[in-house]
Amino acid sequence: MRLPLRVAALLARVALLPLTVGFAPAQAQTPAQSAPKLTAQTRDDLRCSAAFAIVALEQSDGDALEGWPQLAVRGRTFFADSGERAMKEGALSREQVRDLIGREVQALQTAPDPDKALAALAKPCVARLDATVPPLVTPTLKQCAAILGLAYAEVHAREGMSASAQDLKTLESVLSSREREALIAAGSSGDDADRTLSEAREAMAVEAADGKGGVDKYDIAHCYELAKPQEKSHY
Repeated sequence: MRLPLRVAALLARVALLPLTVGFAPAQAQTPAQSAPKLTAQTRDDLRCSAAFAIVALEQSDGDALEGWPQLAVRGRTFFADSGERAMKEGALSREQVRDLIGREVQALQTAPDPDKALAALAKPCVARLDATVPPLVTPTLKQCAAILGLAYAEVHAREGMSASAQDLKTLESVLSSREREALIAAGSSGDDADRTLSEAREAMAVEAADGKGGVDKYDIAHCYELAKPQEKSHY
């Protein structure tokens, strides 16, 4: 069965499960495979994964839905982990699991009141998320400067001084300057402040390379909030 275009586009766009881009028809299913043997918990996890996909898409368009945390990172982790469990538990292919989640997405989108159906899943699904995927860590100012500095370096290496690279460089400079000013105001020398920023960058680079979540564990949206222009000031 090929997923309905709207559902396929949704799952591909939020990219919550490895290889979601480029949907292919699911493998032909035998009668024994048509109703995979999954536990109630796994089915609930797949339903929550569908809800997370919808909410993550809304959030990527700038819409804040009441009762839902930011799901760009944590939702992706939950989605992928739930999919892998379903594959092992039901002896299913990746495409078959995507079909199952696609049906859940379609059921939510075609409910008599889609908004109400989605809202009803917020409390139980967020509880499941919190129990399995730790909440994002709120980074400090110096950590934000380091994170955006790493992002700039990566984008610059790939694209040169593109508009995206320039934006990241500007944000990193703003955050570094504010952290430096705060450290000096607290009694540090200029050299000490520069050393603190350098150490933060080195520590974040190590985290990014350790393969254990790295910068993904931080609430990056908080960094953009910290970088907003201060009242009566300009970059």
